[in-house]
Amino acid sequence: MIGPITRRKSLRLTLSAGAALGLAAAVSAPALAAEPTEITFYHYQTSNYDAFRAILDDFEAENPDIAVKDVFKQSQQITAEVQAALAAERPVDIATVIGKNIVFFLNNTGAVDMVAASGGDTAWLDGYLPNFLDLGREGEAIFAIPHAYGTPMVYWNKEIFERAGLDRDAAPKDWDEVLAFAKTINETTGMPGAAHLHASMGDYGTMVMTTNAGAEYLSRDGTRAGFDSPQGVAALQYWQDLAKSGAMPIASDREWTAAFAAGQMGIYITSSAALRPFVAASEGKFELGVGNYPLFKDQPRRVNNSGAALMLYAPEGPRREASMKLLRYISQKEIANRWSRESGYMPLVQDPLSDPAMAEYVEGFPQVRPVIDQMSQTVPTAVWPARGTLEAQTVIRAMLDELWAAERPASEIVPEAVAEVNAALAANQATQ
Repeated sequence: MIGPITRRKSLRLTLSAGAALGLAAAVSAPALAAEPTEITFYHYQTSNYDAFRAILDDFEAENPDIAVKDVFKQSQQITAEVQAALAAERPVDIATVIGKNIVFFLNNTGAVDMVAASGGDTAWLDGYLPNFLDLGREGEAIFAIPHAYGTPMVYWNKEIFERAGLDRDAAPKDWDEVLAFAKTINETTGMPGAAHLHASMGDYGTMVMTTNAGAEYLSRDGTRAGFDSPQGVAALQYWQDLAKSGAMPIASDREWTAAFAAGQMGIYITSSAALRPFVAASEGKFELGVGNYPLFKDQPRRVNNSGAALMLYAPEGPRREASMKLLRYISQKEIANRWSRESGYMPLVQDPLSDPAMAEYVEGFPQVRPVIDQMSQTVPTAVWPARGTLEAQTVIRAMLDELWAAERPASEIVPEAVAEVNAALAANQATQ
């Protein structure tokens, strides 16, 4: 999906058409403005596209010598799409990259170090939260900057809670309460009690559950999985128990999202990026509750972020200079906070409430406060290595399918899956 034609682009097209008709002869050569440098920005924004494009339009207005062409690609295909474009020498100057695939991109697509592209200047990066900026760091180099990250939250329907005899204003604090509340809702209302994102994001859902329980999902060097630890097995057994209870029907994330937005589900645990859509969907239907991700007892809250970073591919010359100007623009606290307010993604800068516009926004939209409060408990998403990733993620999806079938306990299923994941990682490591 290509973004709408801005007024400036429309004028440019009109002039070009006029030239084709011979009308340009009436215009002297010195009067013709130089064509702006066009940069191509790959992304997968859909529901937040208007907010995304508005920021690009404002950048163009401030920089009339630069035009930003946005190119939509499906999030799950964007890795292959960027690789294909680069191989075919089609323009790709900036690309949105799923955070967990940064290392894969770094090793397979020739991303550009933004510090080097800035002539060694790093001051423009100082405003980012370090735990998010570190996702794209390799030594002194920065190959990715955070852009659209969320953190999983608890959403609940207060009317359904009340119908089920639960305290409408009390979110489930831990996983024992999630299971208990979900069973009560299901038994008293016949509705699904709870859902946790997992179907289309199986790898991410597994990571969040096991990390929060205290397991090491994936080693920092990406060579071995560790979610077969006692904590990881216990977390996935809980997930299986929730499915077996009947309170969490197995469906796609798309179906769950639609059901919750329609007021047909008690509890939905999903990304903070869903906050604004849920607020809009619930208006006039039900009162929405928003709370922090549930705890496992005796464990601190450790919640993985999810989302995307930006990587630079522009070749040396005008396109790289223009691309860096855009990345610097996006990195400003005011712009980063604006993107957060308009998209629902987390504010990825330090001390976001020092921005008066952000402070005013939170005061008028208090549902976002739990998201900001949880940022300090957010840990980086596990980053998969350059090779073995697809094989490993296929194994994890198959593991979840078997968990939902509930014919064997997690204590048997999970170690077998981890052994397969580690074998895939080792085999692919040996070929590098």
